[in-house]
Amino acid sequence: MSPSARARLAAAPFLALCLAAAAAVACQELGPALPLGLFNEGRELYGWLARGALAACLGLAGLFAFELVGGRATRAGGAARGLLSALLLLELLVTGLDVLVVSRPGPAESALGGPYREATSSAGTRVFLKRGHPGSLLGLRSAVSHPKQPPARRVLFLGDSYTEGSGRDASCNYPEVAAAALNERLAAAGAPPVEIMNAGVAGYGPEDSLALLRFLRDEGYRFDAVVLSLFLENDFSDNLPGTERRVVAGINFRFPREAWLRRLHPLNSRTARYAMFLWQASHVGRSDDYVQRGDGNCRPPPPLPAELPAPLRELVLRRLEDNYGPAAAPAKDGVAEALEGFRRETEALGVPFVVVVFPDRILADLELRERLGLPADLEAYYELGSLRRFVAERAGAPVVDVTEALTDGSVHYRPSDTHLSDEGNVVAGRFVGEKLAEILQPALSAPRAPLSASSSIPRAGGSSR
Repeated sequence: MSPSARARLAAAPFLALCLAAAAAVACQELGPALPLGLFNEGRELYGWLARGALAACLGLAGLFAFELVGGRATRAGGAARGLLSALLLLELLVTGLDVLVVSRPGPAESALGGPYREATSSAGTRVFLKRGHPGSLLGLRSAVSHPKQPPARRVLFLGDSYTEGSGRDASCNYPEVAAAALNERLAAAGAPPVEIMNAGVAGYGPEDSLALLRFLRDEGYRFDAVVLSLFLENDFSDNLPGTERRVVAGINFRFPREAWLRRLHPLNSRTARYAMFLWQASHVGRSDDYVQRGDGNCRPPPPLPAELPAPLRELVLRRLEDNYGPAAAPAKDGVAEALEGFRRETEALGVPFVVVVFPDRILADLELRERLGLPADLEAYYELGSLRRFVAERAGAPVVDVTEALTDGSVHYRPSDTHLSDEGNVVAGRFVGEKLAEILQPALSAPRAPLSASSSIPRAGGSSR
């Protein structure tokens, strides 16, 4: 083989790789594949990184094209091939480490990476969960395990960190407080008490909660009512159109649904996501203080500091734009599809379905709104009630709106972010428990149909996307 042929043979595959990567970057970042992008936070930095990746891909493609046309290998081309080969080898090593050690399926603990793992049901439904612990192999916030067939009636709570719990302890955590209030009403009516299964997972959006419902159904868990909690401040931007959640480095990252974009875009590589994880860990750490267990005593939150923390200000204003700005509309389609999925699943299971709505903090916390210096006509300008109306219209099920219970200054929220304080959890839990008693008491008081060992759990809808 002549030297020119060898040079062309060496350049051709690398040219194809760089062009394919450049096409993936251009399609994902400039095309319609991801109408709302891939990240809620760090968009500007990610945009610069993506543009840099596109420029690098095109620059390398130009170098390899020069070698291909001229039939002559160059020193720069050789160095570029060596660099790309090293990066490909690093990606293989990182993928092996992640799949086999850090983010492997199953409840086994790993000291590496973040707190999440993936799990797949017997029917193929994939979910991401927290790592298992002695209280729950599913990684749920619970001090006791949940049998698949409980002796008492069970109410399943699904949602994100609002459901998993921002209270210091179960006694000041919204689902547990709601269950206590519900059982008080049931006892007054002479009905037996119910237990709850708090299946909230921090970071979930409605599509993730629907996947977990299907996962639990596939695995044979029984429940007599399903309560989905929606936190409007981020549930309309958690499951962005065209994306899916996958666990890398123990963190749930968004990736494009399109397989070729996941595999060819440099910033979708596991190596890049590990770099993102390490950068986040170095700045934020791994503290999930809203899921830590306390001493059982609920404490009042400290008042908002005289100078509002910059992270709180930035978070509230960004989510205000995310939910009510001009680009927010496409995310509603995913929420509507998830609600329809919940209706189908619960109808097939023959259990009641209830939606609990938690408002944006900016809607309920009038003190924070005033401290931010936002205009008095904020609700009219941003139509802050639009998402609540959307859920009420699309739920196809009873809706419990907690807005009126939480509209009382900042005492119901933590001063550092938009999670409920202990007091907010107790207030919301009592309110929801009373409403659930009105809605669910007839179904929970009726005799429970026996479930024989040979009977199967009904299925509907198939596995999650």
